[in-house]
Amino acid sequence: MRPSIRLGKVAGIAVGCNWSVLVILALFAWELAAYVLPTTAGAPSAADWAAGVVGAVVLLASLLAHEVSHALVAKRHGVTVRSITLFVFGGVTQLEGEAHTPGADFAIAAIGPGTSIGLAGVFGALEWLASGAGVHGLVLGVLSWLWKVNLLLAVFNLVPAAPLDGGRILRSVLWRRSGDHDGATVTAARAGRGFAVLLIVVGVLGFFSGGLLGVWPALIGVFLYAAARAEEEYGRMRARIGSLRVGQVMTPHPPVVSGDISVADLVNRYLWGYHGEAAVVRDAEGRPAGIVTTAAVRALEPDRRAAVTVAEIMAPRTEVSVGRADEPMTALLERMATGGYAIALVLDAEDRLAGIVTDRDLRRAAALAPGSRGGGPRQS
Repeated sequence: MRPSIRLGKVAGIAVGCNWSVLVILALFAWELAAYVLPTTAGAPSAADWAAGVVGAVVLLASLLAHEVSHALVAKRHGVTVRSITLFVFGGVTQLEGEAHTPGADFAIAAIGPGTSIGLAGVFGALEWLASGAGVHGLVLGVLSWLWKVNLLLAVFNLVPAAPLDGGRILRSVLWRRSGDHDGATVTAARAGRGFAVLLIVVGVLGFFSGGLLGVWPALIGVFLYAAARAEEEYGRMRARIGSLRVGQVMTPHPPVVSGDISVADLVNRYLWGYHGEAAVVRDAEGRPAGIVTTAAVRALEPDRRAAVTVAEIMAPRTEVSVGRADEPMTALLERMATGGYAIALVLDAEDRLAGIVTDRDLRRAAALAPGSRGGGPRQS
C-alpha cells in the first residue's frame, strides 16, 4: 500500500495516507453528524457537522497511534520499519522483514490492540470527567463515540485471524509451540480466510435484509480474504524455497533501460518478445534506479504510451526490495512480503545489478524445489 499523500515523519518513520482515507473520513463524519450527535430533528446542523468532522479526524489520529505503536515496538526488536500508511480499512505498517522470535512477533502484534484499548480508556475517562463537570451535548457525544469505536477496533483486531493483529498473536503462539514459523503462518492465514468468508456472508445477508450498511462488512471480508490468501501463499512459498540462495532463484541479465525513454519504446525495443515481468530502470550513472513492470505498462492506455516516460510509471528503488545473490531466500522473501511490490532487485557487493526476482521466479523455484509435488505453491 503506497501513500498518495505524505504527512511527514513520526519517530523517524515516514507516514502517509492513501486517497481512500477521504472515504472513511467522510463516512465517520456522516455517521456522527447524522446518527450519533443530532441536536435537532431533521437534517444535521452546522454544529453537528463540525463535531462530526472533528470526531472523524481524532479517530484517524487514533488509527495512526495504533500503527505507530506497531512500528516503535518493531524497531525495538530490531525490525526496520519502512513506512506507515493509512487507508480505507485502517492502516498498514510496512516492515523490512519479520520478527526473529515468537516473543517479538507477539509483542509487535499485541501492542496495536493494546494501544486502542488504552485510547478507549482515555476517551472514556475524559467523558466521565466532562460529564462530572456538567458538560453536555456534542462534546460528550463525540467522546462517548470515540471510546466505543476504539474499543470496538481493539476487539475486532484481536480476532485470531491473519492478517489481523489477533492472527499475528495466534501465529506467535503456534510458532512458539511448534518451532515452525511457516506452518504457523499458514494456519493463521487459514483462520483469516475463514473469518473473511464469515464477514462476507454476514454482509451479504445484511444487504439483502434491507440494510445498505451490510456492504461494509462484506467489503472488509473481501479485503481480508485477499490478504490472508497472500499470506498463506507466502508461508507455503517460504517453506519450499527458504533453503535456497537468492542467486539460485533470480533471473540474471534482465532488460535495462533509461528512465527517459517512452513507454512505447520500452514495449517495442525491450519487452516485445521478452517473457519476463519487469525491466530495470537505470539512472544517469548507470545504477539501478527502479523497476518498471509489465503490469504497470498494461495499466497505461496504449494511446498514451508514446507521451509517458518509463520514469513516470516505474517503481523507484526506495520502494522495491533489494537482495544479494549469496543471501538466503528467507531474508529476501520477508522483505518482499512486507514491501509494496512482489518483486526485488538483486545487487552485487558494489551495488551493480546482478538480476531480479519476480513472482514467476518464485513459482518456478517452488515447483523445482526438493519435496515439491510439481506445479508450484498450492492454491487452496
